[in-house]
Amino acid sequence: MSDFVGEPPPAGLPIGRSGCLEAMALSTDEDAAVLVREQGTDGRARALLTTDKLPAGERLVVMPLDEEVEVRVDGDALAVWITGGPGPGTPPAARAVPADVPIWASVAGGALLLIVVAFAVIGSAVVFAWIAALLT
Repeated sequence: MSDFVGEPPPAGLPIGRSGCLEAMALSTDEDAAVLVREQGTDGRARALLTTDKLPAGERLVVMPLDEEVEVRVDGDALAVWITGGPGPGTPPAARAVPADVPIWASVAGGALLLIVVAFAVIGSAVVFAWIAALLT
């Protein structure tokens, strides 16, 4: 990872809440990648992020390097990370601002919800009555 023998490895960027993982930049003459590994000089590698060349650009490739790495292909990973709450590194402008909702708005919203549920129940009962009448 280093160009010279005896040179210490570059410092990594801590990942996660506990900080036991770190991201380390790797580069060659023509390519660059990110290695995710456990902290420390003898930490085991967990995943490698690199790219594949495409005619229209590049495609991100995530390579798990052990069985404990979970690769998600939908929005779950982003949703889990977002709902984890603001960390110490989140700028104040990006944090959610709690808003006070007036009681009348909560009551009006609850009443509208009950009306929608009532129409759904009544509509279902009417449709099932029609089906029962057709079958008998």
